[in-house]
Amino acid sequence: MISKFQYRLLGVAIMVILAIIFLPWLLDGKKEYDITSVSNSVLNSPPGMNPSVSSDSSALVQSTKVLSFEVEEKKISKEEAIDSTDQNKSPPSEKKLRSKQAMSEIQQEYVIQLGAFNDMARVNQIIAKLRLSDYQVFTLPPVPVKGKITRILIGPDPSKDKLESMRPELYRLVGLNGQIKTYQ
Repeated sequence: MISKFQYRLLGVAIMVILAIIFLPWLLDGKKEYDITSVSNSVLNSPPGMNPSVSSDSSALVQSTKVLSFEVEEKKISKEEAIDSTDQNKSPPSEKKLRSKQAMSEIQQEYVIQLGAFNDMARVNQIIAKLRLSDYQVFTLPPVPVKGKITRILIGPDPSKDKLESMRPELYRLVGLNGQIKTYQ
């Protein structure tokens, strides 16, 4: 009988401890206040007409501080916006030109496709040889899958001539000539 009583007492003690620890956390939560809607409703309504705001002088002082802060912030942001638009009228067009040039440069990169292989062991062997010779090699798909076609690519490089000059060395190293293709 004593052991049943002790187990029940222990169970009740554990439940009380868990309740003490977790109930405040569950019931309290984080309170979020929407200060902007309160300040806007106080500012838009005439004094004395808003029943939700008490007539304490401290509330009025706080609302006037909020009002003056918002007015100063709006003045500063308008002045900064005017200054920034005056100073930056020509650079946006330059930025657009630069981005278009960058896009055209990115589109003109080339790669050498050495081949498309179905044998995963052969793909790994060729990649190992090329990486030991300091070539920038990647495959499509990125991880060779057994039974699926894997393309071995070298590059990308913006210079097509540089890739052309690499082809004889690649043939000597791996025995594959490859084709030069655009990289997207």
